[in-house]
Amino acid sequence: MAAADLAPPPDLTAISSPALFLDFDGTLVELADSPDAIDVPGHLASALERKARELDGRLALVSGRHIADLRKYLPHCAIVMSGSHGAEVTSPDGSPVSEHAPPSLHDEAWDAARAFERSTHGLLLERKTLGLGLHYRDCPDRRDDIRAFAQDLARQHGLHVREGKMVVELATTDSDKGVGLRAIMGDPPFAGGTPVFLGDDTTDEDGFRAAQELGGFGVLVGEPRETAARYRLPGVEAVHQWLELA
Repeated sequence: MAAADLAPPPDLTAISSPALFLDFDGTLVELADSPDAIDVPGHLASALERKARELDGRLALVSGRHIADLRKYLPHCAIVMSGSHGAEVTSPDGSPVSEHAPPSLHDEAWDAARAFERSTHGLLLERKTLGLGLHYRDCPDRRDDIRAFAQDLARQHGLHVREGKMVVELATTDSDKGVGLRAIMGDPPFAGGTPVFLGDDTTDEDGFRAAQELGGFGVLVGEPRETAARYRLPGVEAVHQWLELA
C-alpha cells in the first residue's frame, strides 16, 4: 500500500485491548549519524512504564539493537523488550523469556569486517551481540560494494543479511521483528490483545505483517513509501503525541 494514502491511526482508546510494539531508532528517538549518537529524552523510560501500566503491561520495545545496548539508554525501564530483530526477548524485570541462547558472531567474521571498514572511507562498523551492522550514511556511493562484501561474508560464515536505512546488517539468526511480535503475543498479558506495531524502517515491515495477521495493524513512522502498514505518523514527535508520552 502507498503510504501517501494512509491516515493517522485511531486513538488508542478506540482500539480493543491494544498491545503496543514499538521500534526504537526513528520511532521513539530521532535517527542520528551513528548508533551511539542518539539523543534519548530523559523522561522516556518513565513515560513508557506509565503507558505500559495503562495497558495492563501490553507494551514492548522491538528493536534491531541488542537488548544490552537498549539497556544503556533505558537502564531501569521495566517493560518487555525484544532485541536483535526478534532473536532476544526479556520480561519487564530483565530476565530472558527463552532459555535458548542464539549463537554469537565468530571473531573471524568480525575481523574481516574490521579490515573492510578500514579500507572503506566513511563506513561505520557496529558490533552487535548476534551480528554486526555496516552503516554507509557517510559513503552512500559505496553501497553496492558494501552489499557485495556483506553477501560474501554471509556465505563464508553462515550469516543472514538484512537491509535497513543506510545500513546492511549480518546476523547469526534469521529472526525478524515479526518473530519477536508473535513470540510476545503468545503469552499474557499480550495474548488476546490487538497488536499495533510502530516502526520507520524496512526491517519493521515484518512486524507490520505479523500484527495484521494476528488481527491488528502496523503504523509507518516517517516519509511515505510502499508499506504493509495500515496507518502513518509523520515522525518521532507525532509518535510521542499519539502515545501521550510527553
